[in-house]
Amino acid sequence: MQKIFYEKEIDLFHRLKELVSLTVDESIDYKMEEHGIRALGTLAIKGEYLSDEKKNFLENVELDIYADEQKIIDPQDFHLKVEDFHYDIQDGNLKIKIEVGVYGVEEGENRYIRVDPDPLEEIEALTRDLDEKKKEIKPQIEKMQVEEMPEKKVEELSEKVYETKVKNEVEDDQEDIGAYYLYVVCANDTYENIAKAYNMDEKVIRDYNNNLSLDVGQILIIPYDSKTDTNKV
Repeated sequence: MQKIFYEKEIDLFHRLKELVSLTVDESIDYKMEEHGIRALGTLAIKGEYLSDEKKNFLENVELDIYADEQKIIDPQDFHLKVEDFHYDIQDGNLKIKIEVGVYGVEEGENRYIRVDPDPLEEIEALTRDLDEKKKEIKPQIEKMQVEEMPEKKVEELSEKVYETKVKNEVEDDQEDIGAYYLYVVCANDTYENIAKAYNMDEKVIRDYNNNLSLDVGQILIIPYDSKTDTNKV
């Protein structure tokens, strides 16, 4: 048997005061391939916590584990199972480590996998934070929209970007890790000056963002590049 440890941080917007309940359940399918077996599925992390009131959350960890036939002891016994999990509360958010046993294979070193946040979840979290801040500084934002900002100041604000890694599944069962910028729109921004700042075709940025209107605080996705990787036992 081998063990795989998955580590994931769950963003609860820094509002977790007390964890009421927490469960981890696996849902896995097994696929015979030419030279081994692949396990595909999810770990469902469900919980209930107290902030100002009682709330629920559900997070999924995607599994894609390939066992080479040379390391499989008994194909009929090959399966993955959640053995245990531990958690820590950090700054109002939850960090969880899940121990998964891989049965039916030769013993090997433990593996540790850090699960990156879903990019859409990051965008949603950023948007929520920005919405809250916009409510607090609405008068200032309205003033910025009316007044003409100096060109130099706009260029400085255009440099405020966020970078994140995005994981996407592709048809050959490999993981494609692409880097994107998350750009926060400033007053007087246009698709044209944003495209020039990144030396990119304006149409590409418009297409990636469905030609969204450029309101102050709006988040745009700016494509960058990608790499590939594969999980193996």
